[in-house]
Amino acid sequence: MNKKKWLTGLMVAVLSVSTLIAGCGSGEDENKTTVGNGNAGESAKDQPLEFTMYNFDDGWQPAPWGETVTTKWIQENKKVSINYLPTNGNAKQRFNAMYASGELPDVIALGPGPELDRLISEGQLVELDPYLDKYPNLKKSAGDQIININRSEDGKLYVFPEWYVGGDHMNGNGGWAINRKIYKEMGSPKLETLTELESYLRAVKEKYPNVIPLEVGGPYDIKMMYSAFKENGTPYFVDRMFYPEGNTLKPITEDPAFKEFMLFASRMYRDKLMTQDVFTQKADQMIEKLSQGKVAVSINSNLSGRARVPNSTLRAQDPEAGYEFIWPIHKEDLDKNKIYPNYTGREGGGKIVITNNAKDPERIFEYLDWATSNEGQAILWFGPPGFLWDEKDENGIPIPNEKYKTMDKAELDKLHISDNMMAGNATWVDLAKVARESLLPEEQRDFQTTQQVNVAWKTSMDITAFANTDPQGDSEEGIILQSVTDMFDQAFSTMIYAKSDEEVESILTKTNEDMQNLGFPKVLEYVQKKWQDNQNKMNDK
Repeated sequence: MNKKKWLTGLMVAVLSVSTLIAGCGSGEDENKTTVGNGNAGESAKDQPLEFTMYNFDDGWQPAPWGETVTTKWIQENKKVSINYLPTNGNAKQRFNAMYASGELPDVIALGPGPELDRLISEGQLVELDPYLDKYPNLKKSAGDQIININRSEDGKLYVFPEWYVGGDHMNGNGGWAINRKIYKEMGSPKLETLTELESYLRAVKEKYPNVIPLEVGGPYDIKMMYSAFKENGTPYFVDRMFYPEGNTLKPITEDPAFKEFMLFASRMYRDKLMTQDVFTQKADQMIEKLSQGKVAVSINSNLSGRARVPNSTLRAQDPEAGYEFIWPIHKEDLDKNKIYPNYTGREGGGKIVITNNAKDPERIFEYLDWATSNEGQAILWFGPPGFLWDEKDENGIPIPNEKYKTMDKAELDKLHISDNMMAGNATWVDLAKVARESLLPEEQRDFQTTQQVNVAWKTSMDITAFANTDPQGDSEEGIILQSVTDMFDQAFSTMIYAKSDEEVESILTKTNEDMQNLGFPKVLEYVQKKWQDNQNKMNDK
């Protein structure tokens, strides 16, 4: 690892932490909100707060509240308990049953979609605007733009965003990485443009017949290569099947850069320079290839995560081995600083809502506001003070103590320290991880965080203006969109499998015609309006 490169990125990140915390004022008054520990005259706040919560996610299975060191601390110090309601393996069915019976939980965590739209349109949710100034952590950490873009069409705020990205920070886990050992054995050639990449992949194929020249993981990761053909292009546009040209949205099939990308990707597959089981392999199969060192170059949306363990495994065997991110590959004559294989939606992918069934919605909001504060995030993510940390640095980041440094990482995982994380502030967590890593010796620093600092976060495009622009699934536009998506996905794989450039072009032409015939212009009209509305919200017009 280039130490100067790490330190440069680290300085930027730590300064960002300082800016973030400074943006919350002193941080102390807001962070010392004492949910359930009210003043002597406030009898209601003297009582413990307990509420029910339903997470619209079958895969989310946190430890029961009070059974981890983190939630036990919150119970004792904040007097807050949460009773999680299980999904019973079918989140949608359980939600519909609760809705029909009128027995909605006090709090629901879910994403944008028909369930959230229904809760808002039928007046089932508590408006949060009256609490924003009284409990100011969300407002200070997220900022007006993020809050405004989360407002409903009536102009009111009903959702508490989760994993929002405040300030100037960008996030992302993906990018391009090289196998360090193979790269060195190949003479460490310049590897910046598409021409240089293709030349390198062909040379690798000839010298290492048992190595995959370019590992892409899955279908979406192929789409990441689109970013190499266009400035300010991102795989998000391929996924949404449109691209902006000025202030107008057009079908992605009409973008010259998309055509170039499809021709290139199909050629990579056809010439066996790219993963041959890309449409069928699972994540663990890709990780196994990485672990065996049988990948020369890789592009993947979660590469910093997937290559983390393989990198450690290979470097333990040979210090020259392992993986390292490189600056994104790009077409000749493009500005390398405008190439974005990653993208960031600042609005927060998850939403927390308080239903009208809650007996004390204000105190629930007060707790959520504490949770999203610097203090709340520190405890929910790193555990309570006195356990794995005793002091904080000048930026409010917990400093690992000897117990943390010497504890076996497998044992640490069993503690489920951050299982009950909620109201996530992605900026604070990301930059806190960076600052904490800086306290460790270079050889102990986390691979994922290092690659994020050096490359991934710097090559992420802000697409917040497109937040919540998908039409509802049961609307006319939603039904059209599903039909177009099914057709496009099939056409995409067929283009990759094409036997010639001429076949790719023929399929692309037909795909564009099919999108028009299926009514895609009506979807674009809908998204165009939502996009413009979002820009107005973000500009507070």
